[in-house]
Amino acid sequence: MPSRRPSIAIVLLGLAVVSCGPAATALTTMTPRVTPTPPPVSPSATPSAQPSHPPLSAFLPGAAAGFARTPDGVVFPGRLLIADRGNRRIVEITQDGMTTHIYPTASAPGVGVYGPWDDAFYTPNGSAIVANSEDTQTVIAVDRATGALRWLAGTPGRSGSGATRFHTPDDAVPGSDGTIWVADINNCRLVHLSADGATLGTLGSGLCRHDPPRSFGHPNGAFPTQDGGLVVTEIDGSLVDRLAPDGTLLWSRHAPVRYPSDAMAYPDGTALLTDYSRPGSVVQLAPDGGTRWRYGPSGAAALNSPSIAIPLSSNRVAICDDRGNRVIIVDPTADAVLRTYDSAGGLRLRLPDGLAYWPAT
Repeated sequence: MPSRRPSIAIVLLGLAVVSCGPAATALTTMTPRVTPTPPPVSPSATPSAQPSHPPLSAFLPGAAAGFARTPDGVVFPGRLLIADRGNRRIVEITQDGMTTHIYPTASAPGVGVYGPWDDAFYTPNGSAIVANSEDTQTVIAVDRATGALRWLAGTPGRSGSGATRFHTPDDAVPGSDGTIWVADINNCRLVHLSADGATLGTLGSGLCRHDPPRSFGHPNGAFPTQDGGLVVTEIDGSLVDRLAPDGTLLWSRHAPVRYPSDAMAYPDGTALLTDYSRPGSVVQLAPDGGTRWRYGPSGAAALNSPSIAIPLSSNRVAICDDRGNRVIIVDPTADAVLRTYDSAGGLRLRLPDGLAYWPAT
């Protein structure tokens, strides 16, 4: 059994960042010690005007406006963001497949050096996109309107466990307060960044074993909940952990999957996650460890290494089927596939690896 320590391990780092905007806090409350370092690309862009969308994203599904029922005949009424890893781009599409944004842009190609991106998420006000790259060991924020770099965290192309490095950063997910949690997989820790990329602290001692919040067994997702807590997936042991806003463990359960990925909270306290396997599946896990819903078709419809599933509404779930080179929209009340997207902007998806959602006003 893992040893127990008397308090949560909170360690300050100094990841290289370019800052723009106020810092915020969640779970950790210490003052960050960060030395800003400019990135080897163009300077940060001036933030664009914030759009009029509500401060809501699908990785915070407890928000009432985003968890209403989608009417029959509508796939989803907002915008879907896809981290198209194999094509080294991030694309935004509507329900009819129309492409509304592609990053990097022709006017701001510099951010491309930090790809390919594994995941991409909207900031709460919708003015920027936060993305991470396991290959380049970085987390970036891109201005949604201009495509320009806002800030960079990590040392490009250099993995490590020191003050300025990640080792396989995954799922840089903003919470409702704008701060960002990064699952630093091979350092077995969760890194907490401010809204402008400054480091606020970490959870986990770096010891790769299951003893949350003191240590984690190769965490590959840390998704903020609406109340300021976290849902964490640990690869070792196929575990899902629910942490309270103060970092204490509320519950931990073994998920009935071979390779857990990207668990996030439903309003009723359950967690939605995927099994990154072939064949793969999507599972809604109850706090007691029971399965509320499972989507795992067989045959030609089988999922091939799905990495993330996000709830778009009470009757819509988007699934990123990575090695199936597609994104599908499922009605979980009927287990019906409503739409499949296998291309965007005239280019076929290739190893898509991340999803986020921005609802319509």
